[in-house]
Formats: sequence, structure tokens, C-alpha cells
Amino acid sequence: MMFSNQDTYLQRNYQAGWHDLVYLFFNEFSDGQSDKDPEALRRIGQMMAQWYPIDRATTVSELESSINRVLELFNWGFVKMAPAQRELILMHCAWPHAPEHRDEAGWRRASATVLEGAYSQWLVSQGAGNHVPVRWKDNATEDVLIFRYAISE
Repeated sequence: MMFSNQDTYLQRNYQAGWHDLVYLFFNEFSDGQSDKDPEALRRIGQMMAQWYPIDRATTVSELESSINRVLELFNWGFVKMAPAQRELILMHCAWPHAPEHRDEAGWRRASATVLEGAYSQWLVSQGAGNHVPVRWKDNATEDVLIFRYAISE
């Protein structure tokens, strides 16, 4: 998968103090093996998306650009969207990794769960049904979180 000139953007620096604070916050919702309260993390993502709404989009490209403008405010990376026959794949790149020597797996899970809530809310704001959530597909790619928006089969 190529991201053209954005490959160097996959790893970014983050402010240590703020990053550590968010890590501690996420750690309260995760015990290292699973999320203690994934619905709380999703609600946080939904609230963030409500506080930072996106522009109305008529194409996937416009939707992607609108979400990326909000993600840039937080230095949270960017999303690439790939529509398929019956689903929309969201590839979130350059997400903030855990502070050094911390629980990367727990941080990854917590970050993905917050983003599930945010992406779900942004799609609902565009007219999507709120009964079809965006869900993270746990993948081995270090710098990319992959999400799926589709009706479960």
C-alpha cells in the first residue's frame, strides 16, 4: 500500500507531557489485555466528533479531506478511505503511538476504540445510520489502523 509523499508522515513527534497525560487516561480504560470499558472510549470519540464536526461531503474524497482537517488539529495523523462494494475501509495513518516504554498494545487498542467512536459519529453526521458502527480490524501493520464500515454479514 503506498501513501506517496506521506510515507515520511507515518511517524510524528508528540508533546511529551500531553502525550503522557492521554496515555494515563487511556490506561484507566484498559488493563493491557482488553479494554475495561470500550463503550466509554467510543463515547469519548463520539463526543470529540460532535465537538469538532466535519463539513458536509458529497464524495468519499471530500469526506476524507474533511475528517483529515479535524485530525490535523490534534496531530492525530490522517485517514485514507477505500470504498468497496458493500463497505468502506478507513486506513488511519500516523496515529500517535504510546509514549516510550509503555504498553503499545493497550494504547493501540484504546486509540482505535476512540477512533471507532469518532469515525462512527462523523459518518452519522453525513446521514449514515447510527446502527452501523465503524469497527477496528486488529492488524499487524504498525503505523496504520484499519477500520471497516459495513453491515455485518
